[in-house]
Amino acid sequence: MNASSDRLLRRTLWGNAAFSIVSGAVLAIFARPFADAAAQAPVAVMGFDLAVVFELLGLGVVAFGALCAWVASRPALAEGWARMIFGADLAWVAASVLVLALPASWTTAGIAGIGVVALIVADIAILEYLGLRRLGSAT
Repeated sequence: MNASSDRLLRRTLWGNAAFSIVSGAVLAIFARPFADAAAQAPVAVMGFDLAVVFELLGLGVVAFGALCAWVASRPALAEGWARMIFGADLAWVAASVLVLALPASWTTAGIAGIGVVALIVADIAILEYLGLRRLGSAT
């Protein structure tokens, strides 16, 4: 692997890290207002208030962003870790579709928020896929 073969993937991972850390921190800090804006009625997930779920989710996304930054910063890009991050991004998009399909009292703001984030993550996943393909063809 050379610098030109991993540039797209490395830059995409850095972008994923930045987006994840910033959006996760914002979600964790403003969990209550987001929960109030996202649903018309109180929502509980496995017994937890939606605000608590958003706070925990935000902290998890920050940790995921730190992992993306760690993988992107390695001198030799770890393809296995990059594939795991790609898989996690695909899972996020699929979970977003599932959440929107479940019967819940989402507001327009809640639907838009989930949808916009899913589209951003899908775009990142496409770039990760292209970067991984480029790595596969570089020998």
